[in-house]
Amino acid sequence: MSDARTVVESFYNAVQQRDMVEARHMLADDMEFVGLFETYPNADSYIATFSDLTKIVIRLDIETIIADGNDAAIFYTMHTTEPAPGVTLVAEWHEIRNGKIIRARSAFDGRPFAAMFSGAGPT
Repeated sequence: MSDARTVVESFYNAVQQRDMVEARHMLADDMEFVGLFETYPNADSYIATFSDLTKIVIRLDIETIIADGNDAAIFYTMHTTEPAPGVTLVAEWHEIRNGKIIRARSAFDGRPFAAMFSGAGPT
């Protein structure tokens, strides 16, 4: 399972099923996540925060995954409840190495989530 599309699809299938242990298996230990509010320097710190976020996620609807070589972009709609109720389109670019996600960058309208992050506020 080394192609980028399959890795990203497997990661988000696990997330949709709230199996964060399986999702973590798709991440390289030294993966880096670059997000709107924070950057996580390794898989464990990223998955811990992402696991917390899933507590307010009602569902994720995968819109599409586009892959090219070791890169995959995923677009999904995230439905959330309090303290950040809404429907948010999220775009992420994932880089894959040796069948694992090594880097992820996320882009979305963060205004509904700003209060959830310490010291963060809308810009």
